[in-house]
Amino acid sequence: MSEQHERVSQYVKQLEDLGYRSFQIDEMIRDAVGTAKIDNLTQVQFQTLEESLQECVSFALKCKGKTC
Repeated sequence: MSEQHERVSQYVKQLEDLGYRSFQIDEMIRDAVGTAKIDNLTQVQFQTLEESLQECVSFALKCKGKTC
């Protein structure tokens, strides 16, 4: 597994731990790169996906315990 793939997997795990369901995470991935399958993404797509998931995690952490 590539380093980028590993980081994306870590963001997915964080989102799961924050209460997101797999279908919601798949939709976040699809919105970011056009597909929920991450095995064959280009380097640019991985970078875009990492940034998007990082924003999702940051937002979820900010909202945790609050009403957003």
